[in-house]
Amino acid sequence: MDLTVIILSFNTKDITGRCLSRLKSSVVSCQTRFKNKIEIIVLDNGSTDGSAEMIKSEYPWVKLVASKENLGFSKGNNLVMKKVKTPLILLLNSDVYLEEESLYKALAYFRVNLNCDVLGPRLNYANGKLQPSAGPLPNFFNIILWIFGLKGFHPQSKGYFSKAHQVGWIMGAFFMLKKKVYENTGGFDEKLFMHMEEIEWCKRIKDKGFKIWYAPQFAVVHLHGASTNFDLGPSFFNELKGIKYYLLKHFRSLYIPTKMFLIIGLIFRVIAFSILGKTKRARVYMEGLKVI
Repeated sequence: MDLTVIILSFNTKDITGRCLSRLKSSVVSCQTRFKNKIEIIVLDNGSTDGSAEMIKSEYPWVKLVASKENLGFSKGNNLVMKKVKTPLILLLNSDVYLEEESLYKALAYFRVNLNCDVLGPRLNYANGKLQPSAGPLPNFFNIILWIFGLKGFHPQSKGYFSKAHQVGWIMGAFFMLKKKVYENTGGFDEKLFMHMEEIEWCKRIKDKGFKIWYAPQFAVVHLHGASTNFDLGPSFFNELKGIKYYLLKHFRSLYIPTKMFLIIGLIFRVIAFSILGKTKRARVYMEGLKVI
């Protein structure tokens, strides 16, 4: 049950510090029960806010890898995963705060569910409300539902997140996996810099026969948007680019008919948000038309 926790940091000095402080409590609780080895590695993606210096001075138990440039989520995590020797890996966002028993419960779940190869927990917003963090893999039909605001491959119902079950994808904020999953799939597609990269990887993970589980038996807090300074406009823009890449890579024959619906859906969003006076959002959707 030895584990390596990988955290990427980019100009989130204070948030990363709180993440590491909460993580240490969870590590101590876990090791008290399992007597296992847990290694913490932080890759700092060329931060300019003093993050690397803070980690080095205040968290000496963390192995720091300082990159001179921002490698992005995919390339950064792949770089570290290549060197991991433990049988389990946890990819953890710097804006995720663990509870004291989070790691223990996650590892215990792998012990009781031998059918689990990748695991995601319940994610909560800072106010304690559920953050939807799993769903079915994107396809022609649920992508169309998504662009028209009907959630599609982003389910929102509380029922979906109320019990443990196999899913198509889990969010990369807390992404625990067996090392053999990485070894058999090669990790993230590095052509995806940020957004949709975990969903695309989950597609290849499931294609290899591995099982992905969502388990609400344990929860963590995710400050959704903190790593992007809470500007969620670029998130939608990058997700749209990711969907295009995903379709061209895995469902090329369906791209053209899907593109038609995406254009119609984006135009609908532009009109709707312009009428509502939300011009910033409308501009994001207008820019999206250039992407697809």
